[in-house]
Amino acid sequence: MKKLALAVAIIAAGAGAYWYSQQQGQGALSNPALDYIPADTPIFSGQLTPFPIKDYLIATAGNSAHLAQSPLLQEEMNEITEPSVHFGVYLYKAYVEGLKDPAAMLKRFGLGEQSRGFFYTLGALPVARMEVADTAAFWKLMDEAEQASGWQHTKGTVAGQSYRSYLLSDANDQDKVELVIADREGMVSVTLNTSFQDPKLLEHALGVTKVTNPLSGTTLLADIIKTHGFMDDSVSYINHQELVRAIVSGDNQLGKQLMSLFAKAGEDPFLELRTPECQAELNAIAANWPRTVAGLTAMKVDSKQASMDMKMVLETRNEVVIKALDKMRGYIAGYVQKPGDSVMAMGLGLDVGQLAPSLNKVWNDFMSPRLQCQPLAELQTEMEAANPAMLGMATAMADGVKGIGAAVLDYDLQVGNDAPSVKKLDALVSLSAEDPAFLFDMVKPFAPMLGQIDLKSGDDVDLSDFIPTEFGVSAKLGLRGQHLVLYTGERSQKLADSLKGETLVANGLFGMSADYGRLLAPLMTLMEASGEEIPEELEALKDYKMQVQMGMDINEQGPVFNTGFVTKP
Repeated sequence: MKKLALAVAIIAAGAGAYWYSQQQGQGALSNPALDYIPADTPIFSGQLTPFPIKDYLIATAGNSAHLAQSPLLQEEMNEITEPSVHFGVYLYKAYVEGLKDPAAMLKRFGLGEQSRGFFYTLGALPVARMEVADTAAFWKLMDEAEQASGWQHTKGTVAGQSYRSYLLSDANDQDKVELVIADREGMVSVTLNTSFQDPKLLEHALGVTKVTNPLSGTTLLADIIKTHGFMDDSVSYINHQELVRAIVSGDNQLGKQLMSLFAKAGEDPFLELRTPECQAELNAIAANWPRTVAGLTAMKVDSKQASMDMKMVLETRNEVVIKALDKMRGYIAGYVQKPGDSVMAMGLGLDVGQLAPSLNKVWNDFMSPRLQCQPLAELQTEMEAANPAMLGMATAMADGVKGIGAAVLDYDLQVGNDAPSVKKLDALVSLSAEDPAFLFDMVKPFAPMLGQIDLKSGDDVDLSDFIPTEFGVSAKLGLRGQHLVLYTGERSQKLADSLKGETLVANGLFGMSADYGRLLAPLMTLMEASGEEIPEELEALKDYKMQVQMGMDINEQGPVFNTGFVTKP
């Protein structure tokens, strides 16, 4: 079973990485591949239109170079004795070494310059499918992996479709588990086959027989795209309702498979959740939180640059939660949301005055009505001790705070007296509030050293007397409109000045941005200056050219998580 778990993890991780890096096209919700995917699949991730793989690999080649240069990869391969693991690592090694020449690598894998791919489940059975331009080249690479690892395939046929199967279970195990790979009509399918599953599943997984209730016969993907403003190139989701349905009712594909396995094992771990009360209450919760969905909102990929913005939404129909989180939204400074302007920036948008009442509403919503399903009722009882009402007393002094931000615009490190120290620092911290001067005066009695500081004069206060000299920096404290700022460096002073005109508009809950190249380079320089040898796999990161940003917010569909990146060769 350890081998089975490893195989599932490899398939899932590989398919997930493939989907994430291959998002482009002009919309194709009528894709024939959807005919083989059941509408009740609990997990789906699909690249619906061709993605320019070659351009993407060229644009990211510099950032991937450290993979190919790593000496650890070959060392790890030499230590692997398990044939199935060696097989997978051989393919991975072929990929990372091929990053030096993307065109040659794609040719070796049999991939075209553009491709589509899908990952989903037939109940519990994982399936990964992707377009391959040259199947002969693909099978040649599989032969090489077999020869290098000693993991040999056997041939099989189902409904006239031939396939290769690789044994994952021990030869003496009563239940047989195989990794199956096949190509059909320009698509390679990778899945599992077991001695205890419905034989018809393999036909569906290999694209031989269409399912009776296909995803293509629904408007699910189109509805997700329209509701969340995704590009129609790709969609991913986890269907919470189908997962709960499988557990409490067992009347969908996943549920029937679980029931069969439990009957075979003679034990049902979900039996207590199948009472009428649990079925009704868990289905109601799932209906209130139906899906987690993800998709692209913007993208540009060519040989000179690759940039993507992705949004993930935890869908909810719970108006109490949506309104409560919306009330908590605070102010995130503009400098936090501009990747490339800073080495690294982070901001927390939180209306502190609304924190306690909002959490209290969410808590009350969870606690009522009293649930009858025993496991849920026990959870409610445990949560009674977590009443957030007392939080209001703890946050009373910070009432009026709308957010806090911090940014490092530039920095450099050095080695002196055999110890690392700051050579240069240009950084800013800001506290945004309705009356920041009043809040600062409230804090003074708890920090006597601040008693002599008067911010109301309008002049910035030099904090050199408060900062130990070994830190090697000087900082100033001041007010900029509704913002209390602490800064060091010329650029940070200008950035602090720009805050004076920014009003405290509720614009999010959390934000972060970073420039990997500028963040890592001084650390590498410090290692060099200290005489410490830099590992080869870290050396390439010094010139890592990628800017990333992420954030959290709330909209009318539910909590939203945004991520994005820009990378150049």
